[in-house]
Amino acid sequence: MSFPYEFTPLADKQTLVKAYQGKKKSELPTPSLIVDRTIFRDNCNKMLQNAAKLGADFRAHVKTHKTLEGTALQLGSGDASTDKIVVSTLMEAWGLLPLIKQGLINDVLFSLPVVESRLPELVALSQHVPHLRLMLDNYAQVETLAKFSKAHGYSKKWSIFFKVNMGTNRAGLGVDDAELDKTLTAVLSSPLSDYVSLYGFYCHAGHAYSSCNCDQAESFLVDEITHGNLACKKALAIDPSLKLQLSVGSTPTAHASEVLEVSKLGPLSGQLELHAGNYPFCDLQQMATHCVSLSSVSCRVLADVLSSYPQRGKIEPGEQLINAGVIALAREFGPVPGHGRVYSPEGYENWTVGRLSQEHGILVPLEESKDTKLIPLGTRVEVVPQHSCITAASYPWFFVFDGDDVVADIWVPFRGW
Repeated sequence: MSFPYEFTPLADKQTLVKAYQGKKKSELPTPSLIVDRTIFRDNCNKMLQNAAKLGADFRAHVKTHKTLEGTALQLGSGDASTDKIVVSTLMEAWGLLPLIKQGLINDVLFSLPVVESRLPELVALSQHVPHLRLMLDNYAQVETLAKFSKAHGYSKKWSIFFKVNMGTNRAGLGVDDAELDKTLTAVLSSPLSDYVSLYGFYCHAGHAYSSCNCDQAESFLVDEITHGNLACKKALAIDPSLKLQLSVGSTPTAHASEVLEVSKLGPLSGQLELHAGNYPFCDLQQMATHCVSLSSVSCRVLADVLSSYPQRGKIEPGEQLINAGVIALAREFGPVPGHGRVYSPEGYENWTVGRLSQEHGILVPLEESKDTKLIPLGTRVEVVPQHSCITAASYPWFFVFDGDDVVADIWVPFRGW
């Protein structure tokens, strides 16, 4: 049977390296996504250290960059390392087979609740991954897994995380939801338990992105741990022999884990696991939480200033046009106004991407200031995007630097499904 990843072409890394390695930013085509590997690596190491300080395992989400090289940095090395990842697409999982074959990745979680149409592909993937986990968030999905296993003679139990809804209302069930009780009973003590095995509970407070400081982010992290622990206790009440994983995190709460004292929360009914994904890149949304600063942002969009429109718009000195629109930046919003903000060259930080169309980005002043000057036409600007996960998804490759102005490498993301 054939699967989508077999038909999804990727740019050839070696050809790109031959064409661009050693070139300066001024020589690159725009719009482009540029990555500072030094900052990326530092972000990865800090998160692994956060997890170690908590006494927690770490599960690296790869969906932001979707690259082999970036994942290797997230895994770390030596004492500060992990062999667990989360993927949001099966394209990511297949793309990371080289790291799986090297034994660097042994545990892969597919982050969407059970997708029936992809079960044959997940079975094929499970032949390569020592531990493949699926996400579950309702009773019907248990029946779907059992039905598939019976129909296809699949004898291996599906290892599952149960998704707990933390209030983001994206996926999952609340710990007080009757559907959770029904599903846990089915998984742990009904004939359906022949087909599934409960590995743990997964809590993601996506609304923690609204945090204005690390104290607020820490409170969301405490909520994640508390809710996950309650869910673990429910499962243990049905089967006391369970050894459960209590997986918590979003990038803001994972950053806040640096200051959390887990011992003050009391005994936990599962092995704590921290997960996060956006942290290697970061962006304006992460900066708005004040858990990180500009120095922690490793990715930017490189664009050119094409036109100026003096006196146009509501704020002096007017508006300007760059060649980075919706497809290059994404139409995301956050606490910081605009879809992205200029941070290079120095002196133009008051310019933000105020409006977008498909390929056009309109720069507008963030606030009234007599020091705001029009950016000379032809100037190459670096824009920090609002949400780097969405932004990065549009680029067929990333230009990688090591804290300087010269292309050191090219990373090709696993785009597609």
